[in-house]
Amino acid sequence: MIFLRNYLLALLFFNLAACSPMQTVSVEEAMNSSPPRGVDYGSMVVIKTLDKRSAKFRVTVINADGLGGTSGFYRYENMSTLKVENQQEKKNKENNVASYILAAIGVVALVFLVGSADSVRVCSPGPCPEPSP
Repeated sequence: MIFLRNYLLALLFFNLAACSPMQTVSVEEAMNSSPPRGVDYGSMVVIKTLDKRSAKFRVTVINADGLGGTSGFYRYENMSTLKVENQQEKKNKENNVASYILAAIGVVALVFLVGSADSVRVCSPGPCPEPSP
């Protein structure tokens, strides 16, 4: 019973963490089109630079040279990766959290009911015989 409970809990956490709300944007494509596809003012972005530094910030500046926010301005030519938060996936994930929690509670309740039903008897036809002591 404890194993099953821990298994269901681990499965729930895995499902909640498996989907990343970040979507990779091609840096080369970002250099050619301003603003890059999927990046808007207020979007949360994570960048890694060519010198292995990383920054996570909300976009407040978008121009043909790069992106900027509270942590500074980053030129596209200095970026090695650019990831932007996918708002649609984030909304879907938030909606699915309640579904996962309700499903887990339902499975646990079902397992508990089956596990505690040691006196259930099925007799057909007629009355069930009483067990002798």
